[in-house]
Amino acid sequence: MDPTSKIKNFYQELASFSDFRDFTDDRHFTLAPDDWFVVITDVKGSTKAIDAGRYKDVNTIGAASISVIQDLLDFDFPYVFGGDGATLLVPPDRIEEVLDRLASLERLSWEQFDLGLRVGSIAVKEVNASGYRIAVAKHELAAGKCVALFSGGGLGEAEKRIKAEEEKYCRVPAKSDDIDLAGLSCRWNALPNKSGLVLSILVAARAKPEKPIYDEFLEHFKDLFDGAIEEANPVNVEGAHYNTVRECLANEARFHTRRFTWSYFKRFCEIVLTVLIFKHGFPAMIFNAKKYKASMRPHSDHRKFDDMLRMVVDCSHQQARSIHRYLERGFLAGETFYGIHYSATALMTCYVRDVKDGQHIHFIDGGDGGYAMAAKQLKAQLKAAE
Repeated sequence: MDPTSKIKNFYQELASFSDFRDFTDDRHFTLAPDDWFVVITDVKGSTKAIDAGRYKDVNTIGAASISVIQDLLDFDFPYVFGGDGATLLVPPDRIEEVLDRLASLERLSWEQFDLGLRVGSIAVKEVNASGYRIAVAKHELAAGKCVALFSGGGLGEAEKRIKAEEEKYCRVPAKSDDIDLAGLSCRWNALPNKSGLVLSILVAARAKPEKPIYDEFLEHFKDLFDGAIEEANPVNVEGAHYNTVRECLANEARFHTRRFTWSYFKRFCEIVLTVLIFKHGFPAMIFNAKKYKASMRPHSDHRKFDDMLRMVVDCSHQQARSIHRYLERGFLAGETFYGIHYSATALMTCYVRDVKDGQHIHFIDGGDGGYAMAAKQLKAQLKAAE
């Protein structure tokens, strides 16, 4: 096997695990190669945009940071969606292509969404030199579809340095070709809750060791749902409604810098077809629409870990109060920092390379700002503790 192939297979060759609660087991994590790069994107002024009701636009650009690179690369790579941006790990032989593609997304974000996008990159070895590490694990959502989990504090350090030294780490685009967001789909209305409300939760262990802190929180969470943790998944398939053709086309228009292209025509035809199938119940002759819709729930990234636990959950008001009290006690005891945001809905942004199993994933955030609003509370706690 040549060295380039070995580099590319770092993530692909990781053994996956299926029980999310096992993310506290260090045996699942492997150090990222020194010569890989951490790439971080985030929407500038996302809090103001969300306050102005533009949380769906912010989510779209955050998810697009992942989808445009998935369209570019021919192999799986580690990433995490954070609501108003994303973090990716990229091998050295593809970093220039990745940054060029994100420069094009930066242009599209500004021209079509009136949102600035910060794009920064830093070598893993530079993060390691600061005393942190970037360890990666692979959580299997469903057969053939995995998401990356991160530990070691390295991603937080990378973000801190990129934001503090933008001139050094943030790319000034050398070029910005026209792109379209081929695999990205934002055609479902906000998902209504089933149990009372939707919580967006961030939990960061403050004390050492971290493992028992996360284990105890997850055990509390499990008890609240009588062991049926999957019931907290906010992807309400029964309540999910597809947008109209007009709504889909209005969204789609902003995914392209040019309209009169073969790509746009194909997407137009696809929109008409999928609206007929998902909204009006026309029989799908080329794929099993019922099976695909049912698979959206297990293919959702509604919980993840990247040096902090991130969850979007559907729960009752009583369960929400219990979760909030538990987190507040942990904060007052000096064990955790946390952020929590209440909403009536969840947002789902989809990346669909193919409707087959393993070829689609659904990025989940809470309504009305979700993770970004929860992050405001967590950052205030962190600042007060300095």
